[in-house]
Amino acid sequence: MKLYAPKSYWNASQEDKKKICNGCGAKDGIKVPDTMWGLLIIMACQIHDWMFYEGKTYGDFLFANAIFIFNLTMIIIAGSANLFMITLRLGRASKYFYAVMLKGDKAYWIDKEKNKNLNITYKGEIR
Repeated sequence: MKLYAPKSYWNASQEDKKKICNGCGAKDGIKVPDTMWGLLIIMACQIHDWMFYEGKTYGDFLFANAIFIFNLTMIIIAGSANLFMITLRLGRASKYFYAVMLKGDKAYWIDKEKNKNLNITYKGEIR
């Protein structure tokens, strides 16, 4: 299974990732499972955390969330044995996506100057 992430994420040490990434849910807020109906999705959450940390613009915020649902979908399709489980897990993934779109801006703008710039600054690849 291949996922998209910024090159800086792929090149970072495990130690650096541990400093920035905390899994699914907000670091100091709502905790949500790192699994969806038994399927481990933490990699998508870790990449999303990294993108929130590195992002600089409102465009980066939107792109990080789009990549989050993309990566969740890739994990779900690759890790589900049947259409029933895919459907169940994609339903939950959409809730995670809506949550970060509607409530994630507070976490995204920590230690950043809020802006409406739609430029995307990430340089990434699928691996």
